[in-house]
Amino acid sequence: MTSQSLKGTTVLVTGAAGGLGKAIATAYLSEGANVAICDINETRLNATREEFESTGRFLALKSDVTDEAAVQSLVEETVAKFGRLDILVNNAGMMDAFDPVGDLSKQTWDRVIGLNLTGSFLCMKYAVAQMQKQQEPRGGTILQIGSNASYMGFCAGAVYTVSKHGVAALVKHTAGHYGDEGIYAVGLMLGAMVDTNISEALGMHGFNQAAYAKNASASFRPEADAVQLRDVAKYCVFLADRSIAATANGSCVPFNKNWPKA
Repeated sequence: MTSQSLKGTTVLVTGAAGGLGKAIATAYLSEGANVAICDINETRLNATREEFESTGRFLALKSDVTDEAAVQSLVEETVAKFGRLDILVNNAGMMDAFDPVGDLSKQTWDRVIGLNLTGSFLCMKYAVAQMQKQQEPRGGTILQIGSNASYMGFCAGAVYTVSKHGVAALVKHTAGHYGDEGIYAVGLMLGAMVDTNISEALGMHGFNQAAYAKNASASFRPEADAVQLRDVAKYCVFLADRSIAATANGSCVPFNKNWPKA
């Protein structure tokens, strides 16, 4: 970790003790940024803390992004350590079991909406409040991890699709309202990945095989179609450039190896 191109920049990545979030956090650290992460998996969080705390630019906090008080504290602790918040990466999320609406339980609906959509809203809310207070460089950037399911209707289950459509709307509205304050929002609409932990919270013991067989995702070929974590992380670093973020403000960018084909 020798690059200093983002020295003095503070990044908060949610759900980042493993999988995609950890890859993103590692990429920012490698560029010299101060990085705070949160996760609810304490074992994985402790291991990641041990791996990176020697940099002196790393903070790992156990936090539930569906809890408003916890999110407020997360942002406050990040700012207390590093002085500001320049970039929020809203990565925390969970997959569904491909249930169509007729098979979907309210319990699953509430859990997925709570984490994917409400959690993203709460993190944006407190990130924006902090970014509005900051002196030069004013503002900040919010990167929202979305999905093919943010703009396609039939490549996941019903509740995941609704939640990811919702985060795309959050990006567009936040970009429109706060862009003139130097606060930019960009969505990355990711294709399928095979080396994340997105399915852990729900548990694939409830996977709806019959529904999946009818779904567009049934055509997925991991060896050809999977999006690589390192490439998503590089894109997040690219968007740390304030001029690029300003130009991309309000964009929801497909990043999916053209699967399903455009």
